[in-house]
Amino acid sequence: MCKTMLAVLLAAVSQPGIAWAQMAASQPLADEAREEPTADGDIIVTAQRRSQRLLEVPMSITAIQGEAIVNNGITSTVALAQISPGVVTVNNGFGFLPVIRGIQSTGTSPGDETNVAVYIDDVSIGTPIAGFFDLADIAQIEVLKGPQGTLYGRNATGGAIRIQTRKPEFETTGSISADYGFHYKDFRAAGFVTGKLADGVAGLLSATYRRGGGFIKGIAGNEGRTYGKPNNYVLRGKLLVQPVSSVEVVLAGDVWSQQNDSVFISNIKGGANPFPLILGTIPSRPYTHAGVTQPRADLKGWGTSVDAKFDSSGGVSVRSLTAYRHVEVQSQSDTDRTSASIGSNQISQRQDAFSEELIVASPGGQMLDWIVGAYYLNNKASNPYFRNIVGDSPGGAPNVAFTNHMSVEAVAGFGEVTLNPTPKLHLTGGLRYNSETKKFMWRNLLNAAASVTNSQRTWNSTTWRAVARYDLSDSANLYGSVSTGFKSGVYNAYSALDKPVNPEKITAFEIGSKARIGGINLTAAGYIYNYRDIQVSSYTYFGNPPALQLTLSNAASARMSGVEFSADGSLGGGFGFSAGFAWQPQSEYKRFTSAQVTIPLQPSEVKVPFDGVIAKVVVPFDASGSRTVRSPEVTANARLTYEADLGGGRLNASVNGAYTSSFFWQPGNYSREEPYVVINFRLGWEKNGITYSLFGTNLTGSDYHTDYVPNVRGDSVKFIPRHEFGIGVKYAF
Repeated sequence: MCKTMLAVLLAAVSQPGIAWAQMAASQPLADEAREEPTADGDIIVTAQRRSQRLLEVPMSITAIQGEAIVNNGITSTVALAQISPGVVTVNNGFGFLPVIRGIQSTGTSPGDETNVAVYIDDVSIGTPIAGFFDLADIAQIEVLKGPQGTLYGRNATGGAIRIQTRKPEFETTGSISADYGFHYKDFRAAGFVTGKLADGVAGLLSATYRRGGGFIKGIAGNEGRTYGKPNNYVLRGKLLVQPVSSVEVVLAGDVWSQQNDSVFISNIKGGANPFPLILGTIPSRPYTHAGVTQPRADLKGWGTSVDAKFDSSGGVSVRSLTAYRHVEVQSQSDTDRTSASIGSNQISQRQDAFSEELIVASPGGQMLDWIVGAYYLNNKASNPYFRNIVGDSPGGAPNVAFTNHMSVEAVAGFGEVTLNPTPKLHLTGGLRYNSETKKFMWRNLLNAAASVTNSQRTWNSTTWRAVARYDLSDSANLYGSVSTGFKSGVYNAYSALDKPVNPEKITAFEIGSKARIGGINLTAAGYIYNYRDIQVSSYTYFGNPPALQLTLSNAASARMSGVEFSADGSLGGGFGFSAGFAWQPQSEYKRFTSAQVTIPLQPSEVKVPFDGVIAKVVVPFDASGSRTVRSPEVTANARLTYEADLGGGRLNASVNGAYTSSFFWQPGNYSREEPYVVINFRLGWEKNGITYSLFGTNLTGSDYHTDYVPNVRGDSVKFIPRHEFGIGVKYAF
């Protein structure tokens, strides 16, 4: 065996032009993913910062392209869980907080970010408030699972969601489409046009607009009103400048706006009356709103970027990505959830982020492939105001009001090297060093004499990755990896306390296999995570006199393990399919002795006369050994497509479903979410460039929770819209 391996190695080294030619051909140097699979069914991804066949990337990835995104009913980031097993998409107020394999974040204060990084055209969106948006003009979405600390750096502990929009083309193409849903009167329009503007210059303009009638009914004093009415748009423009084949510059800009008041409408689970001694109407049924304070969540933002690439004659590529993004939200909500004038909130939040990334990469498929880079981030985030109101808004009296500001400056250097000692064996090692400084200011807006909090902290982190991949053939391989990641340290900007928490850290082990057999792509992976220094929020009494404060601490560690399987391809006869299954039997807190939970009162603890308090807060609570929150044991998805000639045109049909097993919203296995299934379909017929469609979303009418906040006066819950049916038309040229 050793002699055979030595002979193969000597032959490879002595004939590099032959030994690595096939590998080089399978690794395009371009840094853009292809919108559609290649002719032989391969999908091209850029998860490792260079274009590669999905089959060759030694990590768990879900990729979905072009029209399949629309056909799956994936119209916003909230629906991304329906395309990838092991993923859950939930929110905390206006914060989008995706979960991958149990790794998640709960913080939404300025300067805090999710530990599943979200990118648009390789630019991080940063703040959770920017995570809710309609998907417009999307070429490909990649869900990378496991820590991405080497190539993607900070705040990619659980993975990364990479959303890639359409790139300008020199051939004139475009489309315009409109969908209308009858149940909620939901209207969506989208279009794009791209083409040559001059020699070496191409442009693209795209727009998406959505307006709807809402899915939440007003009651009490709100009769005749509906809520959850979208009024959203995204406008994006790109300019491609390609003076010669080796130089490419893409200038991009976008502006967007989204109204999403449903994120601040809560029902009371079980219909309990939180204030029985006060006259008022409660939202006892889902999809109703009784509050006097009218909910508001108006988000808007814009961004611009310059993506410049140069390929040398020797195959070395250089990429510079410079970006600036702005996002802000104005919101208010009724905190008592009833028609009584008890309490409300008013919050304003914003973020401005500048980033620069420089990457230099060798040509792919050599004996030694390498990539090195540097990254810089300057991020400023704040709450211009945060008010807790006694009574309704506007008009109530603030009892808590503050402002804050968080500035972040981060620099990083990173690199990966892949040694290909034979055409079949590939050994990768990567390293990243990150230094980050955060400055925090907090000021009381009600008491000018109160002290102002000013604090600063610097964290240095090193992450690494080691991977071995062995090709059994051109279309089958085995791989094993060990990788690390971290979520940045952070201040709790909602508190005057100047005590930040240190970074979360994770070490992940994964083994897997990928193969293409008979036109079917098959993947399997098993993983073990050691997750430590988890950032946990809880309420404690602090100060003199003592006041309730939201605090952060590195209070927990956890261990996850599981397996995932996926398959996709052609079944023949016009049928195609994709399917994924994730089983995570272990996802538990190894140590969590200072948890905070809200648990039901015992009958002997209920006050007489009854004042509406049905639960109590227990802190500290030892949740060690319980399942991590928002971590279902089983998730699965499947999609079936069919294409055939019909009536002189082309029939396209797609049906997809996603299953999520039960999970818990609180440590200690409290606040259980029941299993749910979501099924969507789209049926289209195309002739002469015009496609007529019928579609349906959430056919099962699942009313699962997107947010769940424990409350001693009845838990607050939020739901997705129920089923929708509609028609659509699209013209492509």
